[in-house]
Amino acid sequence: MKKSKKQARIAQEALSIAPEHILEVRDLKVDIKVDDYTLNAVRGVSFSMKKGETLGLVGESGCGKSVTSKAVMGINPDNCSARGQILYRRKSGEIMDLVQLEQDGPTYRAIRGAEMAMIFQEPMTSFSPLYTIGNQLSEIILLHEPATTKEQARMRVLEMLEKVGIANPEKRIDQYPHEFSGGMLQRALIAMMLCCNPDFLIADEPTTALDVTIQAQILDLMKLLQKEFGMSILFITHDLGTVASMCDNVAVMYLGEIVEYGSVHQIFHNPQHPYTKGLLRSLPKMNQSREEKLYVIDGIVPLPVNMPPCCGFYDRCEKCVKGVCDCQAIREYTVEPGHFVRCVMMEQRG
Repeated sequence: MKKSKKQARIAQEALSIAPEHILEVRDLKVDIKVDDYTLNAVRGVSFSMKKGETLGLVGESGCGKSVTSKAVMGINPDNCSARGQILYRRKSGEIMDLVQLEQDGPTYRAIRGAEMAMIFQEPMTSFSPLYTIGNQLSEIILLHEPATTKEQARMRVLEMLEKVGIANPEKRIDQYPHEFSGGMLQRALIAMMLCCNPDFLIADEPTTALDVTIQAQILDLMKLLQKEFGMSILFITHDLGTVASMCDNVAVMYLGEIVEYGSVHQIFHNPQHPYTKGLLRSLPKMNQSREEKLYVIDGIVPLPVNMPPCCGFYDRCEKCVKGVCDCQAIREYTVEPGHFVRCVMMEQRG
């Protein structure tokens, strides 16, 4: 049965995004089936990203950051189901709803690696121990660019290894992952993700397993490569110090929801949600005495099972209002242009 003109127009409007945006996530929900119950891991997440922008997605472990990013990449396990829209602008200009694509289908496989890529937080497990670094990086190029010869792919891999700061790439290209240190493997992983010059990069806590000195080098490298390639980066972390140095905008996530969104300046200098304030208060300060204890947010992130319509942070919030925060879904309030928060305290302020 053919669609009417009105249906076709509605369908086209549903797939339209702002011209400056490369990604728009709309009301994304991800459920995870575990034995005899279901985890509501992501509960209505919405955000957008401009070309060349770095968005920091921050929050405690278990708040849904990685599940959200894997939903964008289409690599969540089979027991996950996603609803909502993930609108992505391809290099050709075509806009696709990634939620509607088959995760292992040819279209998604063509997008992953060539147009969007992901740096995982544990480089030690991101490479096969059976093949050389050069072999694994070349495979990405040969897979997405069939017209490229093996020799051409090898030359590009050498160029990328040198670009990410790996010394003596002519030797390193034929070595195996166990011959690389953690920092070198992370650099090699970044090189792998950038081999096909993707427009969109997800960095899921890329420096967690590295020491502080190497962390700084990797972050500087990512900023340099972003400037060179013009990528948009979704930077996932729980380290607010890293967010301050890397990101343009910040989305604070808690229990599967974005509870506050704004620019780095707005979030750090004018935080509004009690959870955001707690995260910032927990940071150590230069003038803090040894006897002074760091601030701790009491409690832990609860399991998101059969979540009622209420504020997810209610049980841990020092400012909670009984009969209000625990009895209704919390809508989004505008603090100032570009700065949004989910908290009933904003309504009480008038």
